[in-house]
Amino acid sequence: MAARIAVRYGSRRFSSGGKILSEEEKAAENVFIKKMEKDKMEKLSHKGEVSGGEKHPEVKPTPPPTSKVSTDKNRNYGVLAGTIAILSGIGWYYASRPKKTEQVQED
Repeated sequence: MAARIAVRYGSRRFSSGGKILSEEEKAAENVFIKKMEKDKMEKLSHKGEVSGGEKHPEVKPTPPPTSKVSTDKNRNYGVLAGTIAILSGIGWYYASRPKKTEQVQED
């Protein structure tokens, strides 16, 4: 949501050669954007339906995630890579330490 607002702000700011939109133009643009978003959401909600309002047998709605497990594939890879890097660094640190050998002193 924040990214969408930032894109709108940036597009307004830098479009039309730096022209700042009037209040009426901003309102018209906001109405247009909301309408497009509403249409997109309606298309997505009707995607699983067959003509006549029946649900398609192969399309199953996904339930909202109830656990705190991430479903973002890239984030999971990043966490895994970071964990491996940290463990490798610790292993390298302990492997590179000089071995202490006990020397027998003779009198």
